[in-house]
Amino acid sequence: MKIPIVIGVTGHRDLRQQDIPQIREMVHTELQKLKTEYSHSELKMLNSLACGADTICAEEALALDISLICPLPMDQEEYSKDFSEEERIDYNNLISKAEDVFVAPSTEPRKEGRDYLYRQAGIYVASHCQVLLALWDGAEGKPDGCGTAETVGFMLQEKYDDGNRHFRAANDGAVIHILTLRRDSKDDRPVTSKLIEEEAGSLKEILSRTDEFNKDAESLPDDSSESYSLLSAESVPKNSWLKRLNILYNVADRLSMKCQRQYLKAIKCFSIFGFLLVLFFLLYDELELNLFLLGYGLLILIYLAAFVFVKKKNFHDKYLQYRLLSETMRVQFYLTALGLKENVGNEFTWTQKRESTWIKEAVSALCIGNPQQQPVSEEQIKIDWIDGQLDYHKKAFQRDDHKHKINERATKWLLIASVALFVIVFAMELFLKSSLEYELVKMSFLNLAIQNQEYGLTVLALMKILLGGVSAITVFLANYYGKLSFERKTIDHAKMSDLYESAKWQYEYGQMDRKQLFRELAREEIIENGNWMSYCKENPPSFNL
Repeated sequence: MKIPIVIGVTGHRDLRQQDIPQIREMVHTELQKLKTEYSHSELKMLNSLACGADTICAEEALALDISLICPLPMDQEEYSKDFSEEERIDYNNLISKAEDVFVAPSTEPRKEGRDYLYRQAGIYVASHCQVLLALWDGAEGKPDGCGTAETVGFMLQEKYDDGNRHFRAANDGAVIHILTLRRDSKDDRPVTSKLIEEEAGSLKEILSRTDEFNKDAESLPDDSSESYSLLSAESVPKNSWLKRLNILYNVADRLSMKCQRQYLKAIKCFSIFGFLLVLFFLLYDELELNLFLLGYGLLILIYLAAFVFVKKKNFHDKYLQYRLLSETMRVQFYLTALGLKENVGNEFTWTQKRESTWIKEAVSALCIGNPQQQPVSEEQIKIDWIDGQLDYHKKAFQRDDHKHKINERATKWLLIASVALFVIVFAMELFLKSSLEYELVKMSFLNLAIQNQEYGLTVLALMKILLGGVSAITVFLANYYGKLSFERKTIDHAKMSDLYESAKWQYEYGQMDRKQLFRELAREEIIENGNWMSYCKENPPSFNL
């Protein structure tokens, strides 16, 4: 299962005939660029199939094997009345080739008239695409308008000065603007293309992360035994939206665990490298043997190469991003199962919105179309979501608390050993140094014969190495377990257990509307996921000498 890249379309109907060949070529070029640059992702086009610009874009998409999804402003038969006989032939032909056709749901309070319905279709396209392809003359829109300029405004979150409220798509806002003049225009500007963004580089960031996830998903073995159903009811996952969300949850979860294993392996190796560096330096210092100095330098080079490799693979960041993706998909799954259509990504904290907009966009991409489902019972959701997560966090608390206590005990005993060895070494230096200046000839593995010279360790030197080694182990174990944040994780699991205990009580005895309870629970989970991600980001693999 992959996350699709969704291209929305808006454009004028009354195109200048002489511009159409160039417009068509430019649309083809822009679509081909996206298809080539993000080759691991499936492209889908959201297109309401109006005549003119919409029709050109739909035809070029189909020519490039890009799936066509059609949110119409009204039902097909009624909508066809807006077309001439010749235009209706193209419209029906495109409808027959579309992957999905449905009436765009209303986002704003209901009003009468076709303009309102066209406006809702424009809002839907802007809300569910990562990039909007706009065949537009650049004219400004109106607060209550329903055309191309207004759809661009929805995408770019434009504000009007008249004080009226109007819809704005909650995304990073990216529009590929193909300058397209209307039939009655006296302008002589050529057809050009440019990218308009709310924030420079945001589109590339979103699409690159999406495509990277899809590439990583290809590397997973097709193992159904590792799949987990988020609902006990066997019939529910057959629904398209829920099935997509459940599958993507499993893919993201497996990728997150895979990256976590690589990350843990990396910091474990780096901790071992650190210990060996200390040991080699101590041996060189006491024996004055260049072999250990050479080994020290070689270890640094290996350590550096390993660090560069791990940084390039980006295991740590992927682990966090994919974990956030899987948790977002899980929460969205339960809200969708309840019949709620909110994009839970809109509840992201500011930091999450800055760093993980691609995840919110993934939710939009997976929830396109008409779900055509019966909501799952609230009791079933309560069992699988609230009770299931309560049980998970209680067990996770016990697991991480146990690991935290083991680390604390190990660190304490190593610290005691360090102090004891320091006292012994200090006493030897002051009182016994002269009587201990002899070679440990019986410990042959510590004696080296190089170029007819013998190198041996004194008792005092051995104690110094032990002192340095134990201290190094203490520091690097603290560094390793510190990066795992077991103490912080136990606190988080305790907080989440309390949250689900409270939600369970509210569900069973409280007065809050149950759907509102689930909405509040979703919001709290998203916030907690953001907190978890923020402190985990502070512990990337590091190059410490």
